[in-house]
Amino acid sequence: MRFFRSIHCLIVVLTLLTSLQVSAQKKKEEFLISIYSPPPAKFLNDKQYQVLKDAYVDILLNIGPGVKSDKEGNLQTLDLARKYGFKVYVFDGRLSLGDDKIREMVSDYKAHPALGGYYITDEPDSARLKSAVDLMNKVKKLDPEKDAYINHLPDWAVNNYEHGFLERYIKLAGKENINYLAYDNYPYKRKQKLEKTYFNNLDIIRRVGLKYNIKTSSCLQSFGMYVSGVEELRRPKADEIRMNVYSNLAYGIKNPVWYPYWTQDNMSSITMSLCVIDSAGVKTDMYEPFRQMNGEMKRLGKTLINLDAQEVYHTGDSLWLGTVRPPADFILKIQDEKADFILSRLVAKSSGEEYVMVVNRSFKQSRKMTFQVKDSVKKMKEISKINGKPVKSSFRAETHQITESFLPGEGKLFQIN
Repeated sequence: MRFFRSIHCLIVVLTLLTSLQVSAQKKKEEFLISIYSPPPAKFLNDKQYQVLKDAYVDILLNIGPGVKSDKEGNLQTLDLARKYGFKVYVFDGRLSLGDDKIREMVSDYKAHPALGGYYITDEPDSARLKSAVDLMNKVKKLDPEKDAYINHLPDWAVNNYEHGFLERYIKLAGKENINYLAYDNYPYKRKQKLEKTYFNNLDIIRRVGLKYNIKTSSCLQSFGMYVSGVEELRRPKADEIRMNVYSNLAYGIKNPVWYPYWTQDNMSSITMSLCVIDSAGVKTDMYEPFRQMNGEMKRLGKTLINLDAQEVYHTGDSLWLGTVRPPADFILKIQDEKADFILSRLVAKSSGEEYVMVVNRSFKQSRKMTFQVKDSVKKMKEISKINGKPVKSSFRAETHQITESFLPGEGKLFQIN
């Protein structure tokens, strides 16, 4: 009997350890990359999903022209996504048909292993915010382990954005129910202009995310758009895509969301440029920069997912709305103060270890730049974009300087010791 009791105790202990291990794995944070407008229903096949897999995508927001958003369409997408290791945020019209239909909807998808969450709504204004959160919370009560996703308007579209809108949203929803504080604000306007609130919006999202300890999410621009024949947003080039990516990372974004992946045709008064994939399922010239940037984000993301962007500064002749120059005692002092750079101090949540990200804010020209490093810094290692590990940088301890070359829009992440 004593022998059997010992065996029983051992089984209990092993079961408990396994349970704790599974729990720890579930809680492990990941840097995830999402897309709007995945392949539509008639292109729901292995070929297109392999193209997505090759580009390091993690999450499919299952909404867009040609995407089947009923039960059958969502389940077909979930099944194929499971095969390729993707998660899907389902979009289902039953969400707006009352409590019974919501319960039915959640029941249909809840157990599927490829389910990442539920797409609730896009860009609710102040008047719609409470009703959007009510739907979100109904879904979360039925499936608390999954995300219930709301994407928000940018700062220029809502009055009192930071305190009267975003903080109201968090208080209504409960911060424990929000996986990502998500929004969109596309930087590349017509006539080579940059959206003037672009950096201000990133900083607001950064501040609110830090205040409430919520991961942040932002849309990346992968389209140009004409409205009634007039260009409103320009199609970004590879260098512009790079700046869009690295400026988001410098501000602590943990879930970049490309909008859109698939080119949308037949949109009445709106004409969209070619996106990552054209409407016939063929890669465009945007695919390779998309794939390359995703690969770099995934590798740097192994470190970035555990870092908070505590301070973000800008250099250059003219500062944008919401940006400030670095203080005299900042970790790095730029040699040419007229050069356009973003300097971000990031701190590891658990260890307090410091990092700095340096971004060439210019998406038009490459730069080679020297920075004077604070005397207290003894070592600087770069986080490799090839394998995500710390590697030797150009830091010289005897002069306390670091000199690096940057492509247009490129960022580099350094570990500080």
